[in-house]
Amino acid sequence: MKTIEAFEFTLTKVWELKESGIEVKIKPLPAEKWLHVTFYIKNSIEAKKVLEMAQYLAMCGICFDTGGCSGQRDWKLDWSFSYKKGEEDMDMIVAREQVEEMLLEEMGKEDSK
Repeated sequence: MKTIEAFEFTLTKVWELKESGIEVKIKPLPAEKWLHVTFYIKNSIEAKKVLEMAQYLAMCGICFDTGGCSGQRDWKLDWSFSYKKGEEDMDMIVAREQVEEMLLEEMGKEDSK
């Protein structure tokens, strides 16, 4: 797989998440093919689906910046996007899991208000 194919593969995974019922907004960025993808999270099940997909892509060697808050997750498919065939980024996988735990905890606090 080439980097452009990895990018397109990532977009197919975004559409799979959308088809599963997660609200998705894709915003083009100034550079050609760069995108900012926002997932609007309603519950911990949707949050888990987005995290699992990001982790799956990382296991495939696909990495990009992510972010979010209690009600959304962001994937930045921009200059940070990279593909390294056969290379898992375990540091990224662990970091995403830690951030997700914090975001879910925040989401739980907001739900209990």
